Amino acid sequence: MLDVHTHFFPRDLPPPSDQAVREGWPVLEAQGDQVRVFQRGKHVRTLGPSAWDAGARFEDMDRDEVVGQVVMPTPFTFLYDASAEIAGRYAREQNDRLAELIAAGQGRLFGLGAIPLQDPEAAVAEIKRLPGELGMHGVAIGTHAHRFQLHDKELDPVFAELEASGSAVFVHPWQPVAPERSCHHGLAFGLGRAIETELAVGSLLFGGVLDRHPALRICLAHGGAGVPALRGRLLNGWQRQHDAPPRDGPWQALRTLWADGLTYDPGALALAEDTFGPEHMVVGSDYPFAAMESPIAASYRLGAESLRLGGRWRDTTTRNALDFLGCTSAERARFPSTTKNGHAV
Repeated sequence: MLDVHTHFFPRDLPPPSDQAVREGWPVLEAQGDQVRVFQRGKHVRTLGPSAWDAGARFEDMDRDEVVGQVVMPTPFTFLYDASAEIAGRYAREQNDRLAELIAAGQGRLFGLGAIPLQDPEAAVAEIKRLPGELGMHGVAIGTHAHRFQLHDKELDPVFAELEASGSAVFVHPWQPVAPERSCHHGLAFGLGRAIETELAVGSLLFGGVLDRHPALRICLAHGGAGVPALRGRLLNGWQRQHDAPPRDGPWQALRTLWADGLTYDPGALALAEDTFGPEHMVVGSDYPFAAMESPIAASYRLGAESLRLGGRWRDTTTRNALDFLGCTSAERARFPSTTKNGHAV
C-alpha cells in the first residue's frame, strides 16, 4: 500500500518571539521520548518519534504492510489565522524539516508542503520552492484560509501556480465552522471536520475553482466526507441555479477528484468509489494519530468484494496514488506491482 494521508510534526522549531506564540506558533514540552504540543496555551497533541523520525516510521510501515507514505504537515500548523509574516516563516521552516525527513526516506516517502494560504503572493513563492529546492510533489491545504474561502478570486494565483507546476493538492479539514454547533460533545472529528470538507467541495465545484483550473489534481481527505451521500442534493441545487457554471453538473466534476479511503465503513467506501471512480481512490490512514483505521485500510480489506477495485485494491490504489502525485517513471519503478516491463500499468 502507498498511504497518501500521513502527517509529520517538526520538534525543533522554537518560537522566534512571544508574539509568534500568541499567534499560534506551537510550543513543545519534552516528556521522555515524546513531546506535548501546546498552541495558544492549549494542549493540542502528545506526539512520539513516529511524527518526525524516519526510522520510527519505517518500523510502523513494515508492520502495517505500507510500502510508501505521502507525508504532510499537521493541520493545526497551517496558521492561517496568524499574521502573514509568522505563517510564512513557519511554513518555510516546517517545509525545510519535512524535506529532511523525505530525504531520509530511502525513496519510500513523498512530501506535500505547507503554504501560507492567507498570503497569496507568499504562497505562490513557496509553491515554486517546493519541487526543485525541496523535492516535494505538491501541497497540503486547509478547507479554507480563514480570511479567504477556496473559491475567492484572491486565491486564483495560488491555484494557477499549482496547476502550472503540476503540483498535487491534498485538501484537509481546518478549523471547523461554528464549532459551538459542529464540535460539541466530541463531534469535532465525526461531524465538524467532515462539514469542512463538504464546504470545500462546494467552493471547488460551485465556486468555479475546477472550471478556472481544470488541470488541478486534488485529493480529498476522509473519503470526501459526506459528499458522496449528498451528490443528489448537489445535483438538484446545481440545476436550479439561475447562472449555472459551465459544467453540465457536479457529478462529472467530482470524477476529477481523488479521495482517500479513510471512511471507517466499507459501505461508505463503496459509495465514495462510485462517486469519484475506482481510478481515483487511494489509501489514507491519518498516521501517526489515533484516528487511524485498525488495521490501516480496514475499509478496503473488509469491503473488497463489494468494490469495483476488488481484490487488487492494493496495487490499484498505489497506482492511483502515483498518478495523483504526478510521479516520474523512476519513482514508479520503486513500486514494482504498479509497473509491467518497466512501464506504468
